[in-house]
This record gives sequence, structure tokens and C-alpha cells, in this order.
Amino acid sequence: MFWTFAPSRFGAALAILVTLLARPAFAAPGLTVLAPASAQPGITAVAKDYTARTGIPVTVDGGSRDKVMAALKAGEGDVVVLPSADFADLPQVTAMTPLGHILIGVAVKAGSPAPDISTPDEFTAVLKRAKGVAYADPAVGTSAGKIIANLLSLPDFKGVRKVPVQGLAVTGLASGKADIALQLLPELTQNKDVKTLGPVPALFGAAVDFSAGIANSTSDSVKAEAFIEAMTAPAASAVWKANGLASLAATGTSP
Repeated sequence: MFWTFAPSRFGAALAILVTLLARPAFAAPGLTVLAPASAQPGITAVAKDYTARTGIPVTVDGGSRDKVMAALKAGEGDVVVLPSADFADLPQVTAMTPLGHILIGVAVKAGSPAPDISTPDEFTAVLKRAKGVAYADPAVGTSAGKIIANLLSLPDFKGVRKVPVQGLAVTGLASGKADIALQLLPELTQNKDVKTLGPVPALFGAAVDFSAGIANSTSDSVKAEAFIEAMTAPAASAVWKANGLASLAATGTSP
């Protein structure tokens, strides 16, 4: 016995088959990481490798500290990366895991002479000669601003003309109120309007500790934890270093 198909039925079946084959494969549910701008380059680089290995897409969002906090209060996000001090009173996040620290950098306005800050003495002299040293006003609660204010309160920097500003320190350069800006290093290196001189010399320990946590709003805490493990893995150390964060894994320190 031979089976025959009416041309119209065969054409309809073929059309359905082609439509099914053309549909994209099922995509695994993704993760959203909320982080300030200073940590985003490193997270994005880690996320790219993580997605390539697991097929799980990762969206890096946030921008400023205020935006990250607002998103958390709105019930958004799966993973949160913030200065460690911010986790002390943050009920929307659990399971804090230290990542490492981001150095404070030094910058001048693009096109300006680049003074040498490679030694503690040269760095100190540059700040004392400056008409103004801009940094984020610690009164608004930024971790970097507090670190820098403590640095400039040391006897070494007596006489330095301090210019605390609202927002990023580089706004002090743009306004002409300062000719030196102290700000988190990755933020400076991404800004084409400034020339980054390098980090504050290591002797002064000018850095902000960063940690990651799982947002209570996540629908998949297991995946969120897995991504944090990827960020803290020794294999990620080189990626973090290239993007301004000294990873704890790089020194063999367990989070």
C-alpha cells in the first residue's frame, strides 16, 4: 500500500516544520548584577566568560551607588556588588562575599601636564602644590569620599587645599576649582576628559573594599551564588586586575 499526500497538506506541514526550525533555541533564564560604575568593567568581563561557559546571560546594571540602592528597594537584581561598608545596613541583600579592593586613582584634566606621583614623597608634593584637590564629599556617604578624607587628614598632607564636591571628583576639574582629582581608578580610566596619573602610592593604603551579595529579590539564589563563585575564582584574578580591582583570590586569600 502506498501513502499519498495532497499537495496542499504537504505544503502546510512543510511550512510548520520550517517555522519550528527557525525558532531560536530556548535561552536559559539570566541574571542581573547591580553594581556601581567602578566595578562594572570587571564584572562585565567576568560575565562574558561565565555566559560562554554556562549559556546563562548576565546583565550588568546600576551605575551610581544611588541607582543600585534604588533598584534594590524596588525589588530588582539577583547579585549586588558594592563597597563592603554598604552591606552593614542593607536588609535587601544576604550572603556577603568579599571580592577585593579598588584603588584610589589620581587624575588631572586632559591636556594638562602630568606630574610624577610614583613615590609617596612625589605624590605628597604634587598635592601640596595643587590649587585644589577634588574628591567626593564624604558627607553624602560615599565610601571613596570617606577613604580620601581620611587620607588627606594625615599630617603628611597638612596644607593641601581640599575641594569636596557633590558627585564624582572629576567635576572639580571641569569647574576649575581643582587641578587634581582623587577618585576610584576604574572611573578615571574610563573618562576621556581626564588624564589618569596612576593609583595613590601603596604606602597610603588608599583603596575601597568591595563585596558581592545575593539580592533577596532573586528568583534563583543558586545561580546567583554560582556567579559570585565565578567572580571570586582564582581564574578571574587577571580579569579583575586588568579592570582595576585587586582580587582576594590573586593573593590566595579566601573570601
